[in-house]
Amino acid sequence: MDDHLTILQNHFLFRGVEELLPEVLALPAKSFQRGETICDPDTAQQALGIVLQGRAEAVAAAREQTVLAAFGPGDTFGAAALFGGAGYVSRIRAVTGSEVLFLPETLLRQWVERCPQMAVNYIAFLSGRVRFLNGKIAILTQDSAQNRLYRWLLANCDGEGRLPEKLSMTKLAATLSMGRTSLYRALEELETAGWIVRKGKRIEVLL
Repeated sequence: MDDHLTILQNHFLFRGVEELLPEVLALPAKSFQRGETICDPDTAQQALGIVLQGRAEAVAAAREQTVLAAFGPGDTFGAAALFGGAGYVSRIRAVTGSEVLFLPETLLRQWVERCPQMAVNYIAFLSGRVRFLNGKIAILTQDSAQNRLYRWLLANCDGEGRLPEKLSMTKLAATLSMGRTSLYRALEELETAGWIVRKGKRIEVLL
């Protein structure tokens, strides 16, 4: 329970509205086994999901091998499905044993009426997601070294964004028809933009 309190205290939704936390903690969390569906377009209710424990991922409904996003403790899914949204468009599944807290839209509406700061928090979160997606669109629509590299990394990473450990920069530069200097500059730009993480020779795409 203490871990749950810490997660919720740091969650974007409850910044400045800590008086709601006792009510939030009184809500029952749901447990899921590894591989179990947490929600999908057919079964999802109008609710915001907060991962309290474990890991989950969103996969495309039509192509479940395509991982759209990964979630750990404190991460949120379902924000775009509320307040007039079209509902869930992907399947959320548990990667490990997980606990998820669902906040129904009806309850969120009551809290927003009582604590307008929550509405500000929610709008700020959605605005951040819009900026993130706009940046991604800008990269994908540009014919640049950065764009070509990012598209290649996306196409060749695994479901958790990891690239092969023995990835040859020389071969990669040749594949993308760019010099090694341009390749390393593009890698630096993607890392600075928050699209990838480099750990020594290992590269991970932040999905």
